[in-house]
Amino acid sequence: MKAFSIHFLFDLKSGLRDKELLLMNYLFPLGFYFVIGAIMPKLNPGYGNILIPSMMIFSILVSTILGMPNRLVTSRNSGILRSYKINGVSKLSMLAIPTVSTILHTIIVTTIILISAPILYKTSLPENILGLILVFIVSTIIFAGLALLIGMIADNTSVTVLLAQALFLPSMLIGGLMFPSSFLPESVARFSKLLPTTYAMDAYQAFTTNEITAFNPIISLGLLVSSGIISFFLSWYLFRLDNNKTSKSKGKIWSLAALIPFILGAIFL
Repeated sequence: MKAFSIHFLFDLKSGLRDKELLLMNYLFPLGFYFVIGAIMPKLNPGYGNILIPSMMIFSILVSTILGMPNRLVTSRNSGILRSYKINGVSKLSMLAIPTVSTILHTIIVTTIILISAPILYKTSLPENILGLILVFIVSTIIFAGLALLIGMIADNTSVTVLLAQALFLPSMLIGGLMFPSSFLPESVARFSKLLPTTYAMDAYQAFTTNEITAFNPIISLGLLVSSGIISFFLSWYLFRLDNNKTSKSKGKIWSLAALIPFILGAIFL
């Protein structure tokens, strides 16, 4: 436990000292929040109602999907993971520590957003704060799981960028962060059901408003948690200390199983 604590504190401090991690954990999400908070309510007066949850999920998305995979791949390719193994650090610790430290950073950013949004942009805090917390927890589960999985299947940082952007860009454009998914054409809306942000934002709306939402919030959260659990399990199974384990490399196709809950959602919802 002492070794875990020391490793965790070191990783947590790295998130503040490393320029790339500082950018992904704080500067990018908070900078984007301040810009969007100043612009979007003027373009769309109704955006103030979703400013807090959308920027909360955005910060989780950036810190996990854009931040974690590169760290994992770089640590593996530079021999850091093998060094950890030689010194008795378990696989669980190597997967859990970057996950927990990243989640802690997102908690800090979300707290800043919750405190500053009513002051700077005159938005109201969610009436159902427990609903917001629940969506936050589930969002961290799914995005941290997917981030770990990307880090496990990518052989180099170029691949992590491609895979991360394949999830990040559609989530920003049609995943409900900038405007409700109900505004999308039917064909695009069906494709958006493959994105975790669509279900996270819809669940938030269901928990905090009396409006009829596109999906049952329990189903939305169930899909997110299911995909998150699958992603964590596959990350454990596909974990590599280096890029020489061909058996694990051949098993990368199993990573697509993390998409099964969303494929089912796109078909049946």
